[in-house]
Amino acid sequence: MGSYEILSQYNVGDSKVFITKNSEGKVFYLISEPQIDNVGKAVFAKMMRYLYISLSSDLKEKSDAKEIIRQKIFELSKEIGIYRHTAKIIDSLLYYVMRDSFGYGIINVPMTDPNLEDILEENFTKPVGVVHKKFGEYGILDTNIKFNSMEAANSFVQKLVQRTGKSLTAAVPYIDSMTKDGHRIAATFGSEVSLPGANFTIRKFSDEPYTITKLIQMGTLNPMMAAYLWILLDSKAFILVIGSTAAGKTTTIGAISSLINPQLKIITIEDTPELRFGHTHWQRLITRKSTSMFEDKYEVTMDDLIRLSLRSRPDFIVVGEVRGKEISSLIQAVSTGHGGLTSFHASDANSTLVRMESPPMNVHLSGQMLISVILRQNRLVDSNGNVVRKVTEITEIIPEQNKIRLKPVMGWDVSNNRFYPSDVKDLIDNSVRLKEIAMINGWTEDEMINQIVTRMCFLSTMIARNETDFETVTKGLAKFYYDPLQRSMSILNTKSLGEFNYARISAR
Repeated sequence: MGSYEILSQYNVGDSKVFITKNSEGKVFYLISEPQIDNVGKAVFAKMMRYLYISLSSDLKEKSDAKEIIRQKIFELSKEIGIYRHTAKIIDSLLYYVMRDSFGYGIINVPMTDPNLEDILEENFTKPVGVVHKKFGEYGILDTNIKFNSMEAANSFVQKLVQRTGKSLTAAVPYIDSMTKDGHRIAATFGSEVSLPGANFTIRKFSDEPYTITKLIQMGTLNPMMAAYLWILLDSKAFILVIGSTAAGKTTTIGAISSLINPQLKIITIEDTPELRFGHTHWQRLITRKSTSMFEDKYEVTMDDLIRLSLRSRPDFIVVGEVRGKEISSLIQAVSTGHGGLTSFHASDANSTLVRMESPPMNVHLSGQMLISVILRQNRLVDSNGNVVRKVTEITEIIPEQNKIRLKPVMGWDVSNNRFYPSDVKDLIDNSVRLKEIAMINGWTEDEMINQIVTRMCFLSTMIARNETDFETVTKGLAKFYYDPLQRSMSILNTKSLGEFNYARISAR
């Protein structure tokens, strides 16, 4: 690797990835794929032309697709007289045929690397960049993947966008869509709206959604925060999750939504379908862009879908992200007794309310008073240089005469590296929302403490058992409502784990 320091290396399929740092401190994501000589490249190019014509479109879905391709390569090599050379390089040849036929071509390794969050190409003159989960403090890492020309970049972007079922043209030169694999793609074509040519950004999404117990285990929030949000959700609160780009807002919405009572009906509304719920009564709605360049009468907006959802008797309406007038419709829905949950780009609770009051949202004081809490999440760098996501503040919106009071009740203490408060009673003493819920339900302070502690113990028991996968967490949370004995046992189980384990989990 020359003067490069290797920080990490690992395999992704048949390829190897090296995370390296040069003498200037710049970090790279370098890929080593199976070797193939110039003759092999010529064979590969010829093979791809033949295979494009001869392979069936449903081959990818077959379990023995790789073996079928192998046999097809040998058959074709005999037909065109290059069998002997093909036999020598069959493994490498098969790798590239599979990569380019069924994978993502030259970015297939990053696309299949579970350690990456984002893949981006700013223009064809620069290397493709990636954002690595374990090396996030270095920002975008340059790779050794690069397009040789504007034409190559345009061609690749066209193929990439086809995976979303759409296409790019000079008339419609940009897209924001999602692949069947669940990856979100924003791309431009040619030089119509981007210079000097096509570009793309891919936000990768895991097949396995992050669960509430996984986020607690990772230290994004602690059991007390989760229990607090859980009680609010049981009361059909309206929770607004705010933060910057890549702060993990959508992930957190998906995780805390799992705490909604499984007997309730949830409707999700998104531009691109990212959220995944395990609830039986879950209805999924997505917006639609206009099919015409000249009019938008066929467009279906978030605002349209929020108003439509009210006809479907939802208990909760979850909107992936609000940016415009749709928030007014969501607030109207909340005002009629529905629970609400959505995300919003903002830096803090105060700027959130200021932005909401401005066009095109135009949500004034009476509407803002319907928000229960604002949860702020940030992307931080910890003391070890690792990028982490933290719920840095939970602020209650307290309506008062002709004004709103912002009351922070929970958060992340950067100086002491811990969440606060550390005591349930302190939380209840400071929380207006919990006092309101206790009054509505006729709970004493001790009963409210028991409600919070029971939920904390239930979640902590699941974490202690390493129950963090989507299916297990979904079933486990359902038991909380369906099986009172299981709920009671969680407290006993947590106590049997010992004070050390519980303290370690809750003090993150």
